[in-house]
Amino acid sequence: MNETFSYNQRAPLNQEEVGIEYRNGIFVHDISYAGVKGGRIRAYLVAPPGKGPFAGVIFVHPGPGNRSSFLDEAITLAKANATCLLIDAPWADGALFGKRASGRPEDVRDWFIEIAIDLRRAVDLISSLPSVDINRIAFVGHSLGALFGGIMSGVDKRIKASVLIAGVGSFTDVARLNMPTLVGDELEKYKKIMEPIDPLRYIKNAAPSVLFFQFGSKDVFFPRQKFLEYYEAGSNPKSIQWYNADHYSLNEEGRSYRIEWIQGFLL
Repeated sequence: MNETFSYNQRAPLNQEEVGIEYRNGIFVHDISYAGVKGGRIRAYLVAPPGKGPFAGVIFVHPGPGNRSSFLDEAITLAKANATCLLIDAPWADGALFGKRASGRPEDVRDWFIEIAIDLRRAVDLISSLPSVDINRIAFVGHSLGALFGGIMSGVDKRIKASVLIAGVGSFTDVARLNMPTLVGDELEKYKKIMEPIDPLRYIKNAAPSVLFFQFGSKDVFFPRQKFLEYYEAGSNPKSIQWYNADHYSLNEEGRSYRIEWIQGFLL
């Protein structure tokens, strides 16, 4: 276990339910749980009727996006007997996230560690449900969600499969995209501070968890080589698929393949 992302798994989640909807035979619970630093993480818990045991799938959206980004997909999986947890990540508030993510690299690093731990607490939550089979838990992440998914695959062995969509292996690559003034010595400083938590360091330890990478051939945010570096860093077993899509349309273009892959592995 890597100590960087360790935490007290016995700390109470203090799960609260705001409301519930019934959609096409599926329950959509509007919930929140306690973050590691005391804030609240909002989420949808999408559950089929019955006692299970069901597979569990955690979804983390891209930015821009929010917990609704994968809701249709989660309902489809719930109809196939999977319980899904869809997180409102910090980047759901783009302005606030951008302000914090462009701060001192030491602060960004510490915040990203906190985010990863809050995602591990999402695994705690879904694992605690009596209806969920703890041996069939998957993680789906898009863009920044895929970077954190790479970390999760290596540090949390409760995750048995990960689908990583349009992700790269370095937080510095994301920073360079969003902060074009980050150059020279400041860029090197940022890279040095962030490298210890880069997904590339952790995804190599994902095994025996299975990895499925989805990339778009029209993605203009990152060169193809960056995607390939992320894929190549991942441990086996793994697979990769390319789509005629850009960074965001990949969500829709890859949906049916992603659902089929998850069903084949977990359901």
